[in-house]
Amino acid sequence: MISSPLPQFTSLYAAFDRFPLPKGATTHIRQMAATLFNYCGDGLLYVAGDHDMPTLEQEQLRDASVTLLRSPVVSDSNNVLAKAMAYSEQLASVLQQRGQGLHIAHFRDPWAGVPLVDFKQQHPELALVYEVNALPSIELPMHIALPPTTIAAIKQWEQRCLDGADVIITPSKLTQAKLRLLTNTPVHYLPNGADVITDQQLEAKQAAVNAEPPRLIYFGGAQRWQGLNHLLHAMVIINQQLPVQLDLCLSLDNRQARQVKQHIRQLNLEHVVKVYFGLSQAELRPKIMQATASIAPLIACQRNMQQGCCPLKIIESMACATAVIAADLPVVHELLQAPQHGLLVPPSRPSELARACIRLLTQPELAQQMGRNGLAHIKQHFQWPAINQQLRHHYQHLLPQHSSLKRTHNECLASEPI
Repeated sequence: MISSPLPQFTSLYAAFDRFPLPKGATTHIRQMAATLFNYCGDGLLYVAGDHDMPTLEQEQLRDASVTLLRSPVVSDSNNVLAKAMAYSEQLASVLQQRGQGLHIAHFRDPWAGVPLVDFKQQHPELALVYEVNALPSIELPMHIALPPTTIAAIKQWEQRCLDGADVIITPSKLTQAKLRLLTNTPVHYLPNGADVITDQQLEAKQAAVNAEPPRLIYFGGAQRWQGLNHLLHAMVIINQQLPVQLDLCLSLDNRQARQVKQHIRQLNLEHVVKVYFGLSQAELRPKIMQATASIAPLIACQRNMQQGCCPLKIIESMACATAVIAADLPVVHELLQAPQHGLLVPPSRPSELARACIRLLTQPELAQQMGRNGLAHIKQHFQWPAINQQLRHHYQHLLPQHSSLKRTHNECLASEPI
């Protein structure tokens, strides 16, 4: 139970993610939630709890002052399903006690979605937006072994959310096509976005074309489906032919990351691969701009093939005018065109990946041209302001009269505790 004062709220963004963290999910949540709260007024951002983070605090998202509530950590269990269910139960309690003024809710997963769908049965005027980035029934088996009965139960939760939402948005056309076979709820494609570099930063990047040794970069998570092991084996081949440095910028120092570091030692790549953890955007972007190419070595697994993903690393790399070398998968085709913006290689083929890297490392002018083309592509299709405006249109369709939802900051502070 939450004992701290919690103001009433008219809009809610809910995600079973720790926030903020130096990873793509945080970037996405910050952009989506800011758009919601700047349009609808009084917002509650409800995320997963962490022992190192306060339960309740205020967060500034663009022009909106938002109440940030983290689900209390009920145990030290590493069981992600147990934590998800505790998160879900806590949200149900919050809704029953303080959700009477709620007009619209935007959620990222069924753990938040099911209590909201249940709450909507009592309050049919509530508008629900389901943002499907990944389906847990496909995602979780990549991390933990689950019995078929558990997967079936998760699918039932997913289906309740798909059918109970008023609108579904997803950053992948592949996921959009899959979801349209599962539900009659409207499903809209809304990709991730990025902030592009300035003209001055582009000039500085071009001036660094002859840096020694030439650099490659990978940034993001260390999960198996990311394909990092294949990248490391490619680095062995590349290092045998020319000097190179790989900046490996990982989101978290977790179990998967420690396995990657162990693999680096086993391959004798400590002098080639520099590992960084938890870089801020301000720290990460110069490294992206200094690289000849950014690598996205996704593998052809269920997680990447049966449902889509919209890898922020690809979009953010092109936004920095850095060429991309990525696995040749349908989800990648949605974001870039080869060879205009970079090179595509067969997934899980280190030798092919090494060949593509060597090509751009030895032809930096070609890599720069690809980077410039990619930057123009992002400017035209994937800038955050344009993506956020599309999201705002969905909110406007659901809540055309939103001005009455807004309350003053003093009214929020005067609300009773739960």
